[in-house]
Amino acid sequence: MNRKTDTDNASQSVQRVYAERFATDLADNRAEQKELTAQIERLRSRLEQLRTDETWLTGMQSALPGATAPPRPRRAPQTDAGQTDEARAGDGDTAAKAVPSPRLAGRAKAKPAGARTAGRKAGTTAAAPLHQLIRALMPVGEPRLVREVHADLTKKHPERGTSVQVVRNTLETLVKRGVLGKGMQKGAAMYTATEPPQADESRAAG
Repeated sequence: MNRKTDTDNASQSVQRVYAERFATDLADNRAEQKELTAQIERLRSRLEQLRTDETWLTGMQSALPGATAPPRPRRAPQTDAGQTDEARAGDGDTAAKAVPSPRLAGRAKAKPAGARTAGRKAGTTAAAPLHQLIRALMPVGEPRLVREVHADLTKKHPERGTSVQVVRNTLETLVKRGVLGKGMQKGAAMYTATEPPQADESRAAG
């Protein structure tokens, strides 16, 4: 009697183990199916989006001025072989007329006289020595701070892109050359021109 009970218990234990294994495998199977189904849906949705974009792009390309139908596969070689030399020459003339000469296009876009004048002026100031530009911005007998000179220089000659430190160094150089005077007011250095720029250009350049 006990032997039969042990056998039944062992059989039930084995069934329980297989039942748990089958349940686990079944759950994994269904989870993988769910994941693959989601991937397939994403791919199908992406494919539909690409097809929609293709249709839209084709329509926009056809709507461009001078646009022709979307490119098609090249025709068989015998079609071109049957074309006469005169026809091919005519096609070349048409293509040449349709595309403007780069040289002519460049002449058509020539800058107005005012733009050329402004460009020459900007090039002149960009090439001029910095001390000349700064000296021209300083009225005689009017003390100026470094930041004031820098602000005026940036406003009148933005193409120079000079820093405040460079302006200070240039002012100090002009002081050493005797072109400018230097004084202190409330702890700040003040630079003053004592002569018009024309009177000391040669000395500043020396």
